Amino acid sequence: MNKEKILALAGIVALLLGAASPVLAAPTQRVPSIQIHWYVGYSDIAEAFGAAVRWGIFFALLVAGLFMIFGGFKYVTAGDDPKNAQAARTMMTNAVIGVIVVASVFLLLKIMVMIIPGLDSIINL
Repeated sequence: MNKEKILALAGIVALLLGAASPVLAAPTQRVPSIQIHWYVGYSDIAEAFGAAVRWGIFFALLVAGLFMIFGGFKYVTAGDDPKNAQAARTMMTNAVIGVIVVASVFLLLKIMVMIIPGLDSIINL
């Protein structure tokens, strides 16, 4: 690289580091709650976001359960057709993988709320 590109890159890095330092040095404070109770029935953003996460997990698990039931029905009614039996097993396997992914995301959110200070004021699980 030529000298101009190195200087430009160094300037960008210095600008980014200089701009980030006031943010990192700011004291941790609770995010002020925004009153949205009149619109959706929740008193602040943390409650609304937590409810959205819980409802999303509920619907994902409901869909996974329906796929398990439908896959089991397809497996039972597949008879001697190995292609249909394999498709049903794949559907049930994918449903189990979906449940594992949803549970992992929920646990990751819970861990993040416990570890990151101030995040509990944004996400109320």
